[in-house]
Amino acid sequence: MPQLDTSTFPSQLFWLVVCFLALYFILSYIAVPKIARVIETRAETIEAQINKASTYREQAEDLLADYEKTLNSARETAHKHAKSIASATTSEIGNKQKDFLDKLKDRLHLAEQDLYRSRIEASKEIESIANEVANAVLTKLTGHSYPPHKLLGTRGDA
Repeated sequence: MPQLDTSTFPSQLFWLVVCFLALYFILSYIAVPKIARVIETRAETIEAQINKASTYREQAEDLLADYEKTLNSARETAHKHAKSIASATTSEIGNKQKDFLDKLKDRLHLAEQDLYRSRIEASKEIESIANEVANAVLTKLTGHSYPPHKLLGTRGDA
């Protein structure tokens, strides 16, 4: 095997050092700087994106705070409006109930007056109907008809 031949060791060591130094200089002056620039560019891009994201997050938080403030303000306004409508409706219902009760009392009063008049008229008619019935009964029983003043007289005598 030629690799193990000691006479070729110096030339193998020379080419080893030459290849090693060539690779070292190629990597250190060409490849590593390119890789370092790419890594640095990536780091800068990532940092810029993180800064942009934090800016957007802050803007979103500000917008959220404004939204919540507006929402709370709208809720308070709606609550006040609902309370005012409820109180207005309650007072309107109370007024309508009062008007209804007043009208109902007036109707009841008129109905009571009509009932009282009807009772008076009925009591007047009852006397004449009673005279007619009494006259009819007496006529059937006795066969004679009696004038109304005699019927009233007998009633007054008894």
